[in-house]
Amino acid sequence: MSIVSVRSLSYTYPGSDEPALIDVSLELRQGEYMAIVGANGSGKSTLVRCLNGLLPPPPGSVSVGGFDPSGVLGRMEARKVLSLVFQSPQDQIVASVVEEDVAFGLENLGIPHDEMLLRVPAALLAVDLLEERSRSPRFLSAGQQQRLAVAGVLAMAPRVVAFDEATSMIDPVGRHDVLSLMDDLVSDGVAVIHVTHDMDEVARAGRVAVLDSGRLAFLGSPSELFAREDLRSLRLARPRSYTAAIALGLPPLIAESAAALGLRATSDDTESTRHDRPSMPRQSLQPTLSSQPGVDSAFTLHSVSMSYILGTESERLAVDDLSMSLPSGSLVALVGKTGSGKSSLLQLLDGLALPDEGRVVSFGMDTRDRTVDLRQLRMRAPLAIQRPESAIFESYVGDEVAFGPKNQGLKGPALVSRVRMAMDTAGLPFSEYRDASTRTLSGGRKRKLALASILSLDPDVLLLDEPTAALDPASREEILSMIQAFAGSHDVGADNNKRVRTVIMSTHSMEEAALAELVAVMQGGRLVAYGPPTAVFGTLWDASWGIERPFSYELNDAIAPGGPR
Repeated sequence: MSIVSVRSLSYTYPGSDEPALIDVSLELRQGEYMAIVGANGSGKSTLVRCLNGLLPPPPGSVSVGGFDPSGVLGRMEARKVLSLVFQSPQDQIVASVVEEDVAFGLENLGIPHDEMLLRVPAALLAVDLLEERSRSPRFLSAGQQQRLAVAGVLAMAPRVVAFDEATSMIDPVGRHDVLSLMDDLVSDGVAVIHVTHDMDEVARAGRVAVLDSGRLAFLGSPSELFAREDLRSLRLARPRSYTAAIALGLPPLIAESAAALGLRATSDDTESTRHDRPSMPRQSLQPTLSSQPGVDSAFTLHSVSMSYILGTESERLAVDDLSMSLPSGSLVALVGKTGSGKSSLLQLLDGLALPDEGRVVSFGMDTRDRTVDLRQLRMRAPLAIQRPESAIFESYVGDEVAFGPKNQGLKGPALVSRVRMAMDTAGLPFSEYRDASTRTLSGGRKRKLALASILSLDPDVLLLDEPTAALDPASREEILSMIQAFAGSHDVGADNNKRVRTVIMSTHSMEEAALAELVAVMQGGRLVAYGPPTAVFGTLWDASWGIERPFSYELNDAIAPGGPR
């Protein structure tokens, strides 16, 4: 029996000439798990917002639990049936205390107080936030805020839960927990709609709906989707295990683990043929760049500690006695659990935050020195923050990207050229998006806009906080290629002088971290491991860090002589 029904749904945003959804029809059964995928701007978030009336659909085009969310009364009833976890958790966090925020929805539903006292801690425990129950949400990390948003929905016990990129800002362990929660919901008869760009997550679903420029391009099983040859044209990809199986000459299976694939790869092998199996590519082990002669440091931290709201009851240690050197010309990945201090470290590097103890030396300048021009430092090493939508203030995309270089003194053709370069590089073609309204961009395109806005400064260093979160697979690949090309030495100008550029990026994707030259593992504000990926994910690996190893590393260990580690 269908709990959600969509019939020929079309939707156009006020003031827009282009429809966001065009003639979309689908059914969701009670207890079904459906993934919704597609390129950035394909209409995924618009679709789920039409389901509970946040965007009023045309009358008769949507039914949720038998209610039509196009009208006021039907909208109220539909929202009791279907709850939505937003892509940006700040959009649904309303209270000043964590446990009060979880209780907010229950109060609106008229849930008795005694039952609320049971539901709230249970929901917080399910997302590993029970210890934060009395804190202010504004002092939670982005990933913790996403967990809080999930907890608020779980507490209301709806019949349908729609997750709109709800795992994009969460660390691997937390992501696994949220995905397990989705499985538990389905087991309890709750229908789950999961909007995601992660193809490994898509493989978990029972059915998949693909949107392409607002139209329904595919509706079927994950195995049917991944067997298609036109995935690249839809800006999609295949899961890691699927592509690895093909590379190993094996039939691909949906949602297969590295250990299971490794067992299949070796089950019929003799010892001699096992060595002939192709392995997944990994970087060769290289010496730490900062230890090589002639390599300068872009940033050096000496026994740095920093706390938020120091001296208050809500004081929180973000960085604890941290010492490290970040070499010029390198690509460094910061990894660690949500709240481990990655974002705080990035803010320290460009002087947006100052240490309480110790010294941060950026380009040879002590950030606590009052004679240092922090504005110029931030021009040389701008930070693309984790939630780009919160930093966008211009009405039009071109104006947003031009803001920085204008402050550098650029104007006329030189300014236009710089803006064009930045937008084209970030995947927002200048000719198409220069006059686009910033508020109408999808979450993924806002992330590209944030990147274009710092590229337009022509910086020496890119500081990137989760730069590929909420991007479709094709856009993610394009941005990663740009990041890799940016780092290193480059010939500049007619005199071919070398210019050294550096990238420091935080990421929850260990696959992305494995592409870096150096990986720094943060835990509880401390640096617990630092070196090349082959060392961090190999000899130094420690499961207690609360992150996962890249799939290729797990698979190589599984197919190596002696079996999995």
